[in-house]
Amino acid sequence: MSSPERQQPESEQKALLDTALDCYLASILDIADTVAGLCGEIGATCHDQLIRLRSRVVYQASAQTLEESRAALNSELIDFAGKARQFNNLLAGDVAQALALLAQSETAGVVRNEKNIQRLARFVEQMEQVARSGDPLAAGQAVELRGLVESMEQDSRDANTQLQAKLAEFQEKLHEVELLASIDPLTGVANRREFDRQLAARVAANREFCILLFDLNTFKRVNCDYGHLCGDEILKQLGNRLSTHVRPRDFVCRWGGDEFVAILECRLPVALARAEEIATLLSGPYNVVPGNNAVPVDIGVSVGVAERIPGETAEQLFQRADQAMYKQKVHR
Repeated sequence: MSSPERQQPESEQKALLDTALDCYLASILDIADTVAGLCGEIGATCHDQLIRLRSRVVYQASAQTLEESRAALNSELIDFAGKARQFNNLLAGDVAQALALLAQSETAGVVRNEKNIQRLARFVEQMEQVARSGDPLAAGQAVELRGLVESMEQDSRDANTQLQAKLAEFQEKLHEVELLASIDPLTGVANRREFDRQLAARVAANREFCILLFDLNTFKRVNCDYGHLCGDEILKQLGNRLSTHVRPRDFVCRWGGDEFVAILECRLPVALARAEEIATLLSGPYNVVPGNNAVPVDIGVSVGVAERIPGETAEQLFQRADQAMYKQKVHR
């Protein structure tokens, strides 16, 4: 016969296990968000694998599932680390190749120019001698000299064209890497790293602007009711809505999780009006497909607004926007 004294420890043990499971799931999500911003497509692929792994644990939490997920998580991170190292090595190789090409081209150009100058000097000397003698062949020598000069120019242009083509290829690769490093792979808008850069640039230039911090009010419930893949789809749709409702000179990014930020180059009264307008457009039904049929999901959005004060740091500005957003969220 059981007694309350024996039942209580079992209840406490279950609570501890539930807490541990929540922490484990949260850790997987944090890891997924971290790798998503690294190494472009490699990080995005790893992010998707980790999200699927987390979903399996959520829907079938057992000792066997947890053990399998631990092994799968370890394997996925080892695979990501290997691919990331390979990506960085390839990038470093491109840098080294470009620098070697520059050095080789510069050295070859110096040698070639020295030889051409020597040849040109000899021709000039010969032309002077012919001109002094009154030889009618001077015209022919002039044509030959002109041909030499044109040959030198063409040689220089060819070398320059090859170098410019290699540099353009290298610059394109660098631009692609920089672009991937600044984009949130899930939503396609800018990521937190690019937000920090944009914010710091505006602060350094002492420009007038406001930041709008948006947060989804019922997003956790969506993940619980329909799954994280449907939650991801809502984030994609929200990022698209937000991007289409700001001006080209403004800036939009996914701060992290279900939080998005916009930087508007305007004063506070305009920003407050625009914040309410955009929040209304972001709220409302989003269509997701948890099974075979599309389901409209209502999402509420809270927004905090802060105008940059001269002398204020980027961190202080964002903290005021965060406090304003949280205050609105509590009162909804």
